[in-house]
Amino acid sequence: MIPAMEGQPFFTTVAGLAVSLAGFGAVIAWLRDDPTGWDPVNLWRVRTIVRHALTLAFWCLLLHPLYTLTNDTTATIRLGSGFILALAISDAIRFRDPDPVIWNPRSSWTVYMTMTAAIALTMAANIAVASLGVLQIVVLVLLTSPAGIFFNFVREIGRSKGSVAD
Repeated sequence: MIPAMEGQPFFTTVAGLAVSLAGFGAVIAWLRDDPTGWDPVNLWRVRTIVRHALTLAFWCLLLHPLYTLTNDTTATIRLGSGFILALAISDAIRFRDPDPVIWNPRSSWTVYMTMTAAIALTMAANIAVASLGVLQIVVLVLLTSPAGIFFNFVREIGRSKGSVAD
């Protein structure tokens, strides 16, 4: 019998939710205003939803074989925290120069980078502490990225370019 890490059902469930969110990229493609081309914002949305959701799904599923290899919950939590730390650093580097078309208003970039830094610091600390609860909370926070981007797209459906935000 293959051993299961404590919390594995949680991570498997999040992986399923993340794959579902990645599928929302197809919904954006189907619902966009101009079926002949992609504007920069919607292209960024689709790419980011898919990248974040599939990365999160892969990571959540990877925890089980890592645990099977190590048979050590603490080591698995530390490896998982390190992976998320690497992802946060990668995103900070990727978006260090905000595109004014995508990050409008500019404060949205500031919020994104602040959250990315908070996640990186939390995961750096969790490498030392190895708290399963902290890891689970950060995973839920990461799930809000593709969900929030999709929500913003849905909120804007049918608005003209000059409409006032809700």
